[in-house]
Amino acid sequence: MALEFLFGVALLVIVVYIIFRIIGNISLGVLLALLVFLASYLLLGSFPKLGDLPVIGNFIPTTGRAIATIKDFAHSMDAIGVSTGSNGNLLVTIANTGQLGLSNFTAYVDNQGVDILNNKDALESGYVVVFELNWKEDFKRVLIRAEEAEAVYERLP
Repeated sequence: MALEFLFGVALLVIVVYIIFRIIGNISLGVLLALLVFLASYLLLGSFPKLGDLPVIGNFIPTTGRAIATIKDFAHSMDAIGVSTGSNGNLLVTIANTGQLGLSNFTAYVDNQGVDILNNKDALESGYVVVFELNWKEDFKRVLIRAEEAEAVYERLP
C-alpha cells in the first residue's frame, strides 16, 4: 500500500513538473513574440501585419476571411432539390445546415422576385422546409435568401 502511494505521488510530481514546463514554454513564446512586435513598432513605427509574416503568415487568416468562415459556420443553408407540385407551382427544399436559425426568407427565380406561398417565419438549425413558390414556368436558377444566408439551385443545361 505504501509503495503504491509513493508511485502515485511520484507520477503526480512528474505530471505537475511537465505541466509547469509546458506553461513556462508557452509563456516564454508569447513574451518573445510580444518583444518582436514591440521592437518592430520601435524600429519601424508600426506593427507588422500577421499575414505578411514569413512561414506562419500563411496559417493566420485575415480578419475578413475569419469573419466569413465563422459566419458560414453559424448561418448556412443548402437547396436540396426542386420539383413541381400538383398545382404546377415550384417546390424548393431547403435545409438549414448552420448552427443558428434563419429568418425572413425571400425567393428569386431567374433573378425575378417570386412570392413564397407557404413562407416560414424562422427555420431552426438542422431543420428542412419545402417552400412553394408562385412560379409555373421553366427556370434555370432558384435563389432562396434569408436575412443571414442564401442557397442557390441551378439546373444543369
